[in-house]
Amino acid sequence: MKPMRIQQNLLRGLLAIVWPAFGAHAAWAASKPDPQDADGLLRAGRFAEAEKAFTARTTAKPGDAGTLLALGYLALLRNDLDEAERRLQAAIEIKPGIKEGSTLLAEVFYRRDDFTRAAPLFKKAGQTSKARKLASFAGRQPYQIDGASSSTRLPFLRTDPLPVIAVRVNASESARFLIDTGGGELILDRAFADKTVVTRFGSERSYFSGGKKAALEHGRIESLQLGEFAVRNVPVVVMDLTGIGPMLGEERIDGVIGTVLLYHFLGTIDYENGQLELKRRVTAAIDDQPDEKTASGEIDIPFWMADDHFIVAWGAANRGPRMLFFVDTGLAGAGFTCPQSTVKAAAIALKKDQAATGTGGGGAVKVVPFVVDELSLGDMRQTQINGALGPFPPQLEWDLGFHIGGLISHQFFRSGALTLDFDAMRLRIRASTP
Repeated sequence: MKPMRIQQNLLRGLLAIVWPAFGAHAAWAASKPDPQDADGLLRAGRFAEAEKAFTARTTAKPGDAGTLLALGYLALLRNDLDEAERRLQAAIEIKPGIKEGSTLLAEVFYRRDDFTRAAPLFKKAGQTSKARKLASFAGRQPYQIDGASSSTRLPFLRTDPLPVIAVRVNASESARFLIDTGGGELILDRAFADKTVVTRFGSERSYFSGGKKAALEHGRIESLQLGEFAVRNVPVVVMDLTGIGPMLGEERIDGVIGTVLLYHFLGTIDYENGQLELKRRVTAAIDDQPDEKTASGEIDIPFWMADDHFIVAWGAANRGPRMLFFVDTGLAGAGFTCPQSTVKAAAIALKKDQAATGTGGGGAVKVVPFVVDELSLGDMRQTQINGALGPFPPQLEWDLGFHIGGLISHQFFRSGALTLDFDAMRLRIRASTP
């Protein structure tokens, strides 16, 4: 794989990363417990071991709301929504005022598209604009997928520095949306939203690349046309994307396809063949099998998901320690960004003389480029991956309740394809054919 040159006008950082404001993991993020203790195992990202330790704690200390809360969070991370609901409801019954339990339970209902039950819980957590948006879906089925086909393919209008596809919003003309798993809900540019029918419910501020904050507005659209699929009743956020298009060589970018929309499909970002493939989801068993190479040569990697879009999987930079990386495909012109702690742990050499300014969703971000000699995600390895210090939001390193050592992105996947299977909780990565 040939490394792509990092250019000041391409490295835009995390355009669409919407930071969770609820702090449901504060109990684990606020202290530094023994790494062999249940709390320490969770903070280290050793989720299976943490679950065993917390389960054992329920035997020694039955009826402890904090332990049940942790077990509910761990179930949510592996997308076992029934188990997460059971554990979180039990924690709330024991301690009705436990805010973290209500907020995590809101996410359970949100992932099920049960917005009627999610809305009051988000309101209780202080996310009033989001709560109003979700409440507005009463009598509507969110993400209703219409179309006779079982799958559709949307060709990329461009692949680099990020994939862009053509979609239609409501009755709009063809619109240009980029694909970014670092984004949550569907994002509409404010100028584009002003030209179509978007029901709006108020704004809030969220974190973006480099830890910057920017305003976004909650809304709802009637339909999104994705190839042969029409997706009805779609929640959206509206924000200013005017600076993004020119940075990517586009006259304009009208919106962003993020993980929340992709969650409703079996989606493949096929860089090699220049297309986004969307299939209807088919329920599959969630298991704990290790990484596997499939018969087709694809590499199968387990992942976990926090909040509504933080996809994390194990990887490593250079010969540094294994870490959980956030799979965010929206880092234009590069394949990796990380906090200072990972730069040190992986002995990454910074090119300080090439420091520049990039553009993220929250504005200008100072970036210092580097090259990772070897970068891995599961059993998938790539060499000479361009990266930068700066775009990684400092809050992301610990605030989800466990350590995230970096963000793995576009260049790493560019030679093949990335499939997101939210039923099996697996990433399938295909390298380019010889």
